[in-house]
Amino acid sequence: MQSVKNILKIVISLGLLGYLIYKAEPARVLAVFAKIQSQHGLGFLLLSFAVMLIAVFFLAVRWRVLLKGYGYDLSIKKLYGFYLVGMFFNNFLPSSIGGDVMRIYNVIEATGDRTTGFASVVLERIMGIAATLALAIWALFYVSQQFHDARILLSAIGLFILILLFFLALLHDRSFQLIFRLFDKFTVLKIGEKFNKLFEAVRVFKSKRSVLVWAFLLSLISQSFIVLMNYFLSLAFSIHVSLGYLFMVIPVTFVITMLPSINGLGIRDLGFVGLLGQIGVGTAEALSLSFMNVIVPMLISIAGGIIFMIQKRKDKVSINDVLEKDV
Repeated sequence: MQSVKNILKIVISLGLLGYLIYKAEPARVLAVFAKIQSQHGLGFLLLSFAVMLIAVFFLAVRWRVLLKGYGYDLSIKKLYGFYLVGMFFNNFLPSSIGGDVMRIYNVIEATGDRTTGFASVVLERIMGIAATLALAIWALFYVSQQFHDARILLSAIGLFILILLFFLALLHDRSFQLIFRLFDKFTVLKIGEKFNKLFEAVRVFKSKRSVLVWAFLLSLISQSFIVLMNYFLSLAFSIHVSLGYLFMVIPVTFVITMLPSINGLGIRDLGFVGLLGQIGVGTAEALSLSFMNVIVPMLISIAGGIIFMIQKRKDKVSINDVLEKDV
């Protein structure tokens, strides 16, 4: 069944991407990329790389804030390196889970605490999704009117409410005890026990709620820099789109990449083409901008590959340990 799902994801992603490239005409897409060769284009391209690096910096700060909440004071430099390594591994796997596993692996090596390793990365992921949804919801009101379809808007609102309820339930005594007892009944492969350890790790912040607020705000800041990266890329390609409009486009495309696909391939491109097309941006230009949202992080992640190769590991724990042993 899982293999069938993966095949469907590949078919959907490649099918959408192939159709969009055909519609845009490959020659026109290449012509858009050629605009970067000008001094003007190269300058904005370099700015986009710099801004993406700043976005990753704020993600590392967010991770540090969460880890400090657990009592571990890892340097931003170390966590920044862990992030780059995670980005590097995202290039070779059909989802971002591979990068998350590497980040979990690294933080367990640094702290010796498996539960914190898992919980900090899971919390980070949830905070990132919540921030993206928060930015996207207001934009989706406009999108739903343009496309006469409110399903994406309702899905985003629903997911945001679920995340909010998740935290409220875990931070409230009575609901936490109810959830704990419920999951305690799942004894197969110790699934319930593992989830309960994660829930307890989240509950650590019951008396440190400001940590969660800061993590959410840092997520918003990082997302804002990713939008700014796209703005500089649009200037490099001579695409006429305002920064304000991109604050609508980028979060919405991030939300729709949650649909079944290979790292958002095809789905993200469709979002860029559909939303930018509303203001007269051509398919070739929109596709080029979408492609750069993959290319820029991929090139930056090369540094993560170098860090991974030169890193001398102490072999306290293997990746298999992270995946197979108890949290």
